[in-house]
Amino acid sequence: MKKEKLPFLVLCIVIAALFWFIPVPEALEENAWHFLGLFIAVILAVILQVMPLGAVCFIAIAIVALTGITTTKSSIRDAQIKTLSAIVLKDNSQNYKNQMETSMNLAVFEALKAETLGKLPPPAQEKAHEILNKNLEQSYKIIELEKLYTKNTSKERAKRLSDEAKIEALNTLALTFLSQKEIDAKVQKAVSSLKAKTAINDALSAFSNSLIWLIVVSVIIARGVIKTGLGERLAYYFISIFGKKTLGIAYSICLSETILAPVTPSNTARAGAIINPIVQAISRSFKSTPEDGTQNKIGTFLSLVNFQANPISSAMFITATAPNPLVVDLVAKATNMDLQITWGQWALGMLLPGLCAMAIMPLVVYFLSPPEIKSTPNASTFAKEKLAALGKMKNSEKIMLGVFILLLLLWAGAAGYLFGLEFDSTTIALLGLSLVLISGILTFGEVLGEKAAWNTLTWFSGLVMMATMLGKLGVTKFLADSLGILASNMGLGEISIMIFLSLAFLYAHYFFASTTAHISAMFFVFYSAGLALGAPPLLYAFIMLTAGNVMMAITHYATGTAPVIFGTNYVSMNRWWGVGFVLSIVDMAVMTSVGLVWWKFLGFY
Repeated sequence: MKKEKLPFLVLCIVIAALFWFIPVPEALEENAWHFLGLFIAVILAVILQVMPLGAVCFIAIAIVALTGITTTKSSIRDAQIKTLSAIVLKDNSQNYKNQMETSMNLAVFEALKAETLGKLPPPAQEKAHEILNKNLEQSYKIIELEKLYTKNTSKERAKRLSDEAKIEALNTLALTFLSQKEIDAKVQKAVSSLKAKTAINDALSAFSNSLIWLIVVSVIIARGVIKTGLGERLAYYFISIFGKKTLGIAYSICLSETILAPVTPSNTARAGAIINPIVQAISRSFKSTPEDGTQNKIGTFLSLVNFQANPISSAMFITATAPNPLVVDLVAKATNMDLQITWGQWALGMLLPGLCAMAIMPLVVYFLSPPEIKSTPNASTFAKEKLAALGKMKNSEKIMLGVFILLLLLWAGAAGYLFGLEFDSTTIALLGLSLVLISGILTFGEVLGEKAAWNTLTWFSGLVMMATMLGKLGVTKFLADSLGILASNMGLGEISIMIFLSLAFLYAHYFFASTTAHISAMFFVFYSAGLALGAPPLLYAFIMLTAGNVMMAITHYATGTAPVIFGTNYVSMNRWWGVGFVLSIVDMAVMTSVGLVWWKFLGFY
């Protein structure tokens, strides 16, 4: 770690430590509150770039594995009950088992009685008196009191109260056979064993996530598109057709982005490694360079279009940028797996909104940052010369194009329509990688050397794991409920709540330098809050995923593509931020307004 980053590391550690001293909200348990502190510290370390993203996430995984912080209190209490029960029942008769159950029931009954009569609102206390005065067996009274307590508090609090009462009763019985020190030692050993097992399973849980592997495999396949020159050929081909006007070049860039997006999950590779060099070459062919102060001739306009096409194309396909599969995963978790967006459903849902936004975007940039050169007949000639230099399409390009088309067809569900076969999106990606390896487009050495893919596996798994644990520990529900109360107090309706939450989520990106970090930290919370307030799950998911990609447009550090293009010095920071802010409004307005009609037609709500 660099020395200049040390103060930032100390800040992250201090923030995590503060959560051990700040009072725990009543709705959360201690370990959940502490985990939230760890999560915030990790996200802050990512934003401040204390260390490489993968390194930060590896350390987070290690902390989770070492501390057992994700082991829920309910599972710890279950382990305590199981251990104490084993002590009491060891070598004892059925009669003693009955005595143990009677003692536990009595303890639970007294605890519920004290809580309902002493800590609940007056109406609930009156209801508790009615239950207690009824001529019922104790077991029925316990059931009724539990229902009343759950209704006025929560299911989690009711279970905690019941478990704690059982533990106290069992401990008293266990003292008949062992000393308190011996009991504590056995219980501690059981809890420690549980934490060790749970901790490592939780820490590594996301490495088996199929959506993460979809991105990893797709990044590797994308290397074949770059290596064979297929991506470069496609871009020059479109420019040769549409490149007689400056706007024509702009739309060629947009078309290239859209065509390459489904199989280029690194939006940085797509706009930065494939298209940006072509944009720079075209700009310089027109003597438009920042070194000469002539960037406004055409270079500034094309660079802005190059960048602004990237968020739109990223929103159109699950496989167009790394965080999109994370969105799918978080939507599924927020809806208890009831809503699992498929590759085809995403592509169809975003097709018309994305195309409309892509059609309007160059015109907005043209208005905000007009190029001095309007007519560019040389661009078409330039592209044709480049195509001529590339020569006829090589066999490797043909094979790559065939794999490209096959993947698109299978992801779109062609196998289901034609043969009634269904394949997981990751399975299809693995097929594509196998074909690329068999054909020799890529060697296994090149697969191993694709650092971006394996780096993605590391940091993506770490962030997905932490986001998942927020849900497991009840933190997400707590934050979503708090956010929901705020939105409800503002008196917002169903549509306005979705717009309010999605825009708040979008513009919070000014504080993030990573879309993945932002989505990991906030998507689940904002999406869950909308669901709690009655937002239609699928409609709201598409509005939120739109915001989650449009947010890449606003700053020169918003996504990996931004510093690549900004670093060419064709666009000043003021112009970048100004155009980015305007287009964030335009993109959201176009995509959501068109989307509301299109998604209604598709039956999404």
